[in-house]
Amino acid sequence: MSNNTSMVKKNSAGALSPINLRADSGKGTEEIKSTDTNTPILKILHQLSPECNERSAKHVAGAKPGMIYSSSFGTPIDGAEGLDIIICHSQTRYPEWQERGDSALAPVGTHMEPPKDAVEERNGKYRLSNGNYCEKTMYFYALALIGSEMRKAVIPMRSSNLTPGRELNNLIQNLRVTDDKGTFRPAAYSAIFNLKTAGKSWGDKNWHVYKPSRVRMLDLADRNDLDIYKEAKKLQEEAFKGTTQPKYEKADPSEEKDII
Repeated sequence: MSNNTSMVKKNSAGALSPINLRADSGKGTEEIKSTDTNTPILKILHQLSPECNERSAKHVAGAKPGMIYSSSFGTPIDGAEGLDIIICHSQTRYPEWQERGDSALAPVGTHMEPPKDAVEERNGKYRLSNGNYCEKTMYFYALALIGSEMRKAVIPMRSSNLTPGRELNNLIQNLRVTDDKGTFRPAAYSAIFNLKTAGKSWGDKNWHVYKPSRVRMLDLADRNDLDIYKEAKKLQEEAFKGTTQPKYEKADPSEEKDII
């Protein structure tokens, strides 16, 4: 075989040096639309979460109660440090669920308000005549800022997290900026917020809730902040039109289902 000086050679690290991964960024995904994907759900890990159980098939290395996690993100986020996010869209719905165990991966239905036959059991949870239940849930469609990346996510808040959800909505509603025409409320995605977690207890039960705070307003004169704003605006439009949907995971019967 003759020598070919244009052949691909390995560098000292063993990589194929002529390959430029950045130049090929996004190739193969050109025809994937927002309707062809799901948005990962972020959740707080609890004591009985399978991710925290070393004997569970879902165990995640380093996972501890109080951390924030999504299987699509891979690495748990320290709840004490928190996660910086851009809230793109906020909505309140009443998803209808079967009881856990062999139930569906996603709600069997979603209501704008509790059905007429619903009987409230506690803290936004309603029992329906068909045996299912619906639960008041605030959904925050967000961009999670992880390092230099922007990752789409949905953050559901229900039960004891309804209060933090209201706090986050209040922070969004109280955003103000001023231009030559006066003061006005900007888009929700004009600011960076932080979500930490805080421990709660009642009797022998222990769990965590979100603790939201505002970090800063985006500086649209800054190129990075402007890119964040544009990406967040796109997600808001998708969420408002319903073209982006949460990626539900199958419930584990060993996980706590009745966090207060």
